[in-house]
Amino acid sequence: MDKKKINYLFGILITSVTLVIILTSENLKDLPGLISNTNMMYLALALSMMLGDWIFDGLILNSITKTVYGKFSYFKSLKIAIIGQYYSAITPFSTGGQPVQVYLMSKEDISVPKGSLILFNKFIIYQMAVTLYSLVMFMLKLSFIFSKAKGALPFVIVGFVLNLLVLVGIILLFYRPEWIKPIVLYVYKFLNKIKIMKDIDKYVNRLDTAMEEYMQSVEKIKENRKNAVLLLILNIIELTFYFSITYFVYLALGLNEATFIDIIAIQSLVYMAASYIPTPGTAGASEGGYYLLFKPLFSSGLIVYALLLWRAISYYFKIIITGIVTLVDHIMRKRKKVAI
Repeated sequence: MDKKKINYLFGILITSVTLVIILTSENLKDLPGLISNTNMMYLALALSMMLGDWIFDGLILNSITKTVYGKFSYFKSLKIAIIGQYYSAITPFSTGGQPVQVYLMSKEDISVPKGSLILFNKFIIYQMAVTLYSLVMFMLKLSFIFSKAKGALPFVIVGFVLNLLVLVGIILLFYRPEWIKPIVLYVYKFLNKIKIMKDIDKYVNRLDTAMEEYMQSVEKIKENRKNAVLLLILNIIELTFYFSITYFVYLALGLNEATFIDIIAIQSLVYMAASYIPTPGTAGASEGGYYLLFKPLFSSGLIVYALLLWRAISYYFKIIITGIVTLVDHIMRKRKKVAI
């Protein structure tokens, strides 16, 4: 059985176990009452946060595309961004989105090298934004974690360390790129020694290609520093839209003690801790992290319901809408081929 099938099966298993635990929880015995008491206006606002996320994702992609390629329609960028989100959501480590986006760009006369450069630029700036966002929020909520969410501490610390390493890696790419290859090669040799990595030469060749693409992206960012700062801000806004979903779920359940900053800070910690879990949509890790970190802010009877609402909007609603866009685009492309 290949690795992809194992990852998908693992993702299905984790999701199934999580759903069984949630759906058999005693906290859900009052589900009909909870639904009837939910403020639908706030729930609609929670849904609109996903729309904001897509709009800004398209805006960021369009801005980078114009810098690297030239004039390009925003709506084409929005479509490519949305389809990329669909494939990212259904693949481990979100690895499916970028190859599909490069392919879609090639259909719009953007060459594969330029498409790859656009997405590498987007990835680096996004990674800078999400890492800085999460690290700042981690420091802000350190006392909360130690006092009210100790069970999530190992989970959050692992995410913190990984994000910190990513940030260090990005800084090295900008200021000491010659240090990157020796460090990665040392890791490769260690993994080869403990029998995790077998064909080391294959990975070294991939590293050389990736390093070349990364350096092109870094140079492009350095050439457009003002634009890079603007893109960093746009990424932070996009992340805030996404992290705000739980805030409106919180208000929809009639709660108001926690502030907006409290909610988005804790949500960013959930994201930070779960983002490196190798399951499609970080299944299992996202739910577990959400439960542990948000439990102190929701009453015992509401946390499971809040979790269901958040996951339904942030993942399943996203898959449905982005999946429809992907399907419609596929059908339209097929019709064009037939017409030709």
